[in-house]
Amino acid sequence: MRRQLAAAALAVVLLGAGACTDGDDGNKEDPPPATAEGSACDALLGDAGTAWLKDRTGGGSRPEAVDDLEKARSLFHRQVGNWGPDDSGARTFLRANLCQATGGTGLFELRYGPSYFPFDQRFDEASDVSPAQSVTEVNSDVRLVHGKDADGATRYRVYVRCKIAGTPARQESEVPIEGLMTDTLTGDTDTRAHLTHLLHSARLVADAFDCVNKPVVPEEPPAA
Repeated sequence: MRRQLAAAALAVVLLGAGACTDGDDGNKEDPPPATAEGSACDALLGDAGTAWLKDRTGGGSRPEAVDDLEKARSLFHRQVGNWGPDDSGARTFLRANLCQATGGTGLFELRYGPSYFPFDQRFDEASDVSPAQSVTEVNSDVRLVHGKDADGATRYRVYVRCKIAGTPARQESEVPIEGLMTDTLTGDTDTRAHLTHLLHSARLVADAFDCVNKPVVPEEPPAA
């Protein structure tokens, strides 16, 4: 049953869809003031990530945050709190948009929320909706996944076991944190650079989400 549900959701997730934020019901919320917009994005990228993005875009794209970490935390806690081990049907979790930059037809984006898939999902196996992805087992609580999706775009994902107080057993494995980085903006093909910046963001998110299991998110991916 779990494989059937995963297959049903795979077409949505691996194509980068389903990435709306809380309250995305047709009544769009106004973005926060410019001084607050950049705060989550600046923190998630860090100095190195911000400099990398500026350099790769010639300084022409200013990263901004639609949502902040507090909204992302609240959204994650609410959705995970409503989850139960007997839930059935395709998952419809929402992700917070914590960083985005655009230029021409390109997009750089960082979104975080509950994962549609369990922590041990076999992303390295091709399915009828997605090519096989590359998987890096960072440690017992962190996985990195990257590769081209069915639409031809390369995306980068991080999965973090994050146990929220009061949730059912194995919640951290069945509904971990998922971070999704989409980059059709920078033109950078260096996988390690993307995964390093993604891990930096994941460390801040895991800390902000109050994971009681205290997952250890390293600064860099393991050596190849």
